[in-house]
Amino acid sequence: MELPGSGIEVLDVYAKYDSYYAIEAVTVYLNSPFYTLLLGPNGAGKTTLIKVLVGLLKPVRGRVRVYGFDPYKERTVLSRLVGYLPQPGSTRPTPFMRVRDLVAMGYLATKKPPRYVDKEVEHAIFASLRVIGIESLADKYLTELSGGELQRALIASVIVRKPKLLVLDEPLASLDINAKCELIDLLLKLHKSLGMDIVMSTHELTTCTYFEPTVVLINRTVLSYGPARKVLTPENLKMAYPSVVEVGGLTILTEDHAVKG
Repeated sequence: MELPGSGIEVLDVYAKYDSYYAIEAVTVYLNSPFYTLLLGPNGAGKTTLIKVLVGLLKPVRGRVRVYGFDPYKERTVLSRLVGYLPQPGSTRPTPFMRVRDLVAMGYLATKKPPRYVDKEVEHAIFASLRVIGIESLADKYLTELSGGELQRALIASVIVRKPKLLVLDEPLASLDINAKCELIDLLLKLHKSLGMDIVMSTHELTTCTYFEPTVVLINRTVLSYGPARKVLTPENLKMAYPSVVEVGGLTILTEDHAVKG
């Protein structure tokens, strides 16, 4: 499929719920290949921006293009290019479902009826599980999984269709530090070995983020974006986070739930 655009274009975008503007004057350009973190405190508009990018929310002003397509008007087309994983807990698959069933649902979601699991689907399921590294969990029920394993299973259910762009909303939430590091390693592998573009939101700086992602620092509007080493400065973090403490030359984020007025 030939794409009319080479990445993500967000130009002067405003989006709101009822009368409240969740994001204002947001401008970001990302050229493929990209691995991008949306970083900011809780309530900063990260989820809103993600919903705009995947076509779930129509901006009230501005221009949005994902690989040249308008995500709200051309959502059906983009569904073949974009894999989206909402915040943990926002979707609740049945606990009596096995991992392989969850991945099968992801594969068949965009297929026309009749939908059934044949050899082609089985091959796609186990190929996805192998990439994620959880082939041994195929017959486990979702209730038997740890938080990190469930998150991997959900990612497998999204990448089984081989999207060009993987969008994840707070995938590190509620995971312990080891699971966070394992998940970040996995996403980096998907980006490098499969050539998958990634946009991931997070409200925290994780010690195992050792690579050099593009960082979009946001608090209702984009405060800075670019390479992590240029964006993650004490001055920028003070603008984004409501309460910052400097101790012994370290910048510590002490509160990430309130949003600056």
